[in-house]
Amino acid sequence: MLCVTTASAGEAPQQAIEEKVYELDYTAKLVPDTATATVRIKLRQPRDFLREVRFSIDPERQRDFAGDGQVTMDGDTVTWVPPAKGGGLTYTVKLNHQRKSGAYDSKIETRWALFRGDDLVPPASVTVLKGARSRSRLSLTGPSNWSFLSPYPKDKQGWFVVDWPERGFDRPVGWMVAGKLSVRWADIDGVRVAVAGPRGQGVRSMDILAFLRWNLPVLLQIFPHFQERILIVSAGDPMWRGGLSGPNSLFLHADRPLISANGTSTIVHELMHIAQGYSAEGGDDWIVEGIAEFYTLEIMQRSGTLSKTRYKKGHEQLDAWGEEVSDLQADSSSGARTARAVGVMQALDAELREDSKNVYSLDDVARRLSVESEPVTLERLRQVSKELAGKPLKALSDSRIQDR
Repeated sequence: MLCVTTASAGEAPQQAIEEKVYELDYTAKLVPDTATATVRIKLRQPRDFLREVRFSIDPERQRDFAGDGQVTMDGDTVTWVPPAKGGGLTYTVKLNHQRKSGAYDSKIETRWALFRGDDLVPPASVTVLKGARSRSRLSLTGPSNWSFLSPYPKDKQGWFVVDWPERGFDRPVGWMVAGKLSVRWADIDGVRVAVAGPRGQGVRSMDILAFLRWNLPVLLQIFPHFQERILIVSAGDPMWRGGLSGPNSLFLHADRPLISANGTSTIVHELMHIAQGYSAEGGDDWIVEGIAEFYTLEIMQRSGTLSKTRYKKGHEQLDAWGEEVSDLQADSSSGARTARAVGVMQALDAELREDSKNVYSLDDVARRLSVESEPVTLERLRQVSKELAGKPLKALSDSRIQDR
């Protein structure tokens, strides 16, 4: 999460500052032999627009920090105070990272690498001159015969343009892939989609694109402000056998089915997270996960991918699974808790439609939450639903949330 602190501009005449823009060049050299990436951040600025950067690091993965100005490390925080006219910061990133299961969610091998931008540039908070903002770009390099792909478009010089309008300090995030790649592109209802993965890893690019041609247009009807471009990266073992979303991107294991036995879909679920663009606050992660999983069935039923019979059976299976859980609230929702949350969302959707005589549905709730760009809470979900229905919803009562 980015946190920006501003400083006073009193020490410089305002008329002398034409643009309060500082430029950041991120370069990452991938080194398969050492399973690392060497990262350099080059700062260019006409004066001290960017005063201080505080990185929240994983000391076991990001190390050997050095640079111009002052660089200090305190536990899992690295503070960089660059010179007023800019300078550079370098460090090393250990790219291989295993989850508790032993599978990898970041990996580099002799022929390919798959990782997230957060691995290269950790979360940061900054102190800047009031009103200052960054202009950022990224360059990935490595073995001479490798290709590189990120969620970002390229400029004429071949740099990835990192632009997050809602942020003052732009850093590269989202999934990235490099190496000897298989890449397929498609334009689906105005969304530029790339599916990429290492050659020989069994990535089913054409299957994924065909599946998205059926279902992405339906998702866009619910979330018309969906991103203009997304990157889907995939690989087989030893990568984690699931799906993980990131900004404008997602990872899907090559062996993961596009449609699961219960009628849900990992890829639609992760696309929903991209569309939602929000996280939960406190113990309300079930809201985010429940909405995402509800729409895996809903979107495929609307697109004709699932029959009404399969759709109904999918809900019945999730409802039975959700019986294992007595309380929805928890820091992290998965499995049975998410299954029960789907039941709550289904009841909320039905109640909204009935009370508004089909004017409103869960679509309207999900869409409004997605454009607010704030953490979701049960209180906010209740408030938005009440505003649409004109009264509190039984589906969101305490008894429904905490105990059947």
